[in-house]
Amino acid sequence: MGRDKMIYLEDEKTVLDFHKNLTGGKLVVYLTYDQLNAQNLPLSDSYDLKVKRYNNGVYKVCWYKNLRKKSNTNPYQKFNLEKRLKMSKEELEKLEEEQRRSHIFEVKNLIKDYVLSNHFDMFWTLTFDPKKYDGEVSDELAYDLMRKWLHKMRNTHKRKSDEPFNYIAIPERHKSGQIHWHMLTGYIEPNLIDSGKTFRNQKVYNCMDWKHGFTNVQKMRSKSKVSSYMTKYITKDLLYSPVRKHKRKYWCSKGLALPEVYAGNYSEVADVLPLYDENGQLNPTHSNDVCDIWLFKV
Repeated sequence: MGRDKMIYLEDEKTVLDFHKNLTGGKLVVYLTYDQLNAQNLPLSDSYDLKVKRYNNGVYKVCWYKNLRKKSNTNPYQKFNLEKRLKMSKEELEKLEEEQRRSHIFEVKNLIKDYVLSNHFDMFWTLTFDPKKYDGEVSDELAYDLMRKWLHKMRNTHKRKSDEPFNYIAIPERHKSGQIHWHMLTGYIEPNLIDSGKTFRNQKVYNCMDWKHGFTNVQKMRSKSKVSSYMTKYITKDLLYSPVRKHKRKYWCSKGLALPEVYAGNYSEVADVLPLYDENGQLNPTHSNDVCDIWLFKV
């Protein structure tokens, strides 16, 4: 799984680079002697601010309500066997559940970052017709058919275009128990026909390249809404079910871009990035029990 490379705002250069990226170099920051000397202080192993810079000029700012540990300060924290051996069964179960929730949260954020940082223009739903497979499509078969179809589409696209074939494919289990797929694609021109149907005044297409069942293909309208819709299917059942244990549960194309990520202590960069005006009226775009979130367009 790809991860954001985090740039910590802990010295003069990173703060200046961050400000330059934030303002497009239109403003100059003059640091005080105290700020200039700050780079000689012991480096902090925690942060309360994270800023993601997307390539469309959007910034996502998270101001955490509690300090967070840098991921590289304690590499053995998750695997501290001595600590785990002293835990009760209930404590272990609680720890494992917390780690699972954290993992699900990370995967959802990763998918959102992929969607917002790359070109996608079509939203797909791909289903399987059980009648073509003796009345039942097992999970392994659903994954295998999808894997082979993506491989075929990649090869076909490679012969036609120099652009990358961008895709994100996530399975969903229907109430019948059978898997179907939701997918985003970019730079690809599939064999589509008008289904004669519309959804919210937008045409719905069928893809003739999919031979395993039914398709629903629509042109994307809002990346933000689609990213939230796609991550809805990243669940504990998907990531921790015994199906395909230790194997990839969803697929993303190689080479997808991720946002530039900065992290630091808000007190050190408040002058560069004021999150409240003099009256405290700059309300966050979103807020939860973990952090306040602002979205800016530069």
